[in-house]
Amino acid sequence: MELRILVVYTTRYGTTEKAAELAKRLFEDREHKVDVSRVEEDPSPIGYDLVILGAPVYRDGPHWDLMRWVEGHKGELEEVPKAFFLVAMHLAGSVFMGKLHGGIAYAQPLIEAFEVPPFYGTLIGGEIDPDKLSDEDRRKMVRFYAVLGEKLEKKSLFSEKDVEAFVRRVLLYYDWFGKHFRRGEVEKAKSFDFMEKVRELERLTG
Repeated sequence: MELRILVVYTTRYGTTEKAAELAKRLFEDREHKVDVSRVEEDPSPIGYDLVILGAPVYRDGPHWDLMRWVEGHKGELEEVPKAFFLVAMHLAGSVFMGKLHGGIAYAQPLIEAFEVPPFYGTLIGGEIDPDKLSDEDRRKMVRFYAVLGEKLEKKSLFSEKDVEAFVRRVLLYYDWFGKHFRRGEVEKAKSFDFMEKVRELERLTG
């Protein structure tokens, strides 16, 4: 079944945009129709079968431009299945001063923004070049890495394979139960035996 997909994102230094454009090509390779739009263009999610949200992580959460767009279209987004990827430089997560930092905890504000949450989400490694950072971002990143006991330096955690895995899982999970992640249909997804599907897939591929 051909899906009509909206990939909406915001980016700071270009890595999220690179991931969004790659996801678009991968979805299209699987014969789905895809529109890609920055949040600044204020796209409408109405009429899509699936909305993909993408943003870099700032201040321990998704970039505020994406969160503003989500708030502005919240009612419409409750009616369509959603998945997300966040781009970050701290993927593993850790506990500091009794609070969980990094890792998938970055996604909590996005998950909690909805009555009907995204059915799937993940983190994708980002890229950082100190020479391209604004003065404010450089100061923040120096403090961030100091907490980790590291130095701020040029590095890349971005992997096309991570984006490929994201696209593959989004389509698999959508086919199994994600299509029910819209207002009025969530109970259908709650009764879904996910582990039975995993075992079925293992039998088919093993």
